[in-house]
Amino acid sequence: MIIGKLSDLYRYKGIAKNIDTAINFIETHNLLDLPKGKTIVDGDNVFINRDTYVARPLEDCFFENHENYMDMQIVLKGKEGFGYTHITNPSLKVISKYNPEKDVTKYEYNPEGAVFHVLEEGFALVYTEDVHLAKLDVDGKTVEKAVIKIKIEK
Repeated sequence: MIIGKLSDLYRYKGIAKNIDTAINFIETHNLLDLPKGKTIVDGDNVFINRDTYVARPLEDCFFENHENYMDMQIVLKGKEGFGYTHITNPSLKVISKYNPEKDVTKYEYNPEGAVFHVLEEGFALVYTEDVHLAKLDVDGKTVEKAVIKIKIEK
C-alpha cells in the first residue's frame, strides 16, 4: 500500500502501465469536475468511480480487498479515516466471500493489527493483499472522493 499526497503522485510512475494511465489522467483532469458514478479512462483497464457522501461511523464500516483491481482512493475534498491490514493478518474473518462480479471480499472490522490514517487531499493505492477500510467518519462532514480502479497486469 502507498499513502501520500496527490502532489507527490508523479513519483509512482513506472510501476505499471495501468498505474501510469491513471496518474496521467489525474495530472490532466480535475477529478472534482467528473460526474458522479463511473467514468471510463481506458476500457476495463482503468476507470473511476466518483462519489459524494458523509462518511460512516466505525461500526458501519468493513474491511475489503480485491483480486483483479487495485484501488487508488483519492479524497478530493474533506477527509475520512482509512484502515489497513495485510491479507495474512490472522484476525481477519470473512463476512462475504469473494464476489467476482464486484471483485470484492468483505471482512468484519477487527482492530487487531490494523493501522488507520486520515486521508485529506491525498490518496491510498492499495494492492490485492492490502485489506482496507474506507469511508470512516472523522468529522461528520461531506467527502468528495474518486476511486480509480486499476486492473492488475498479469
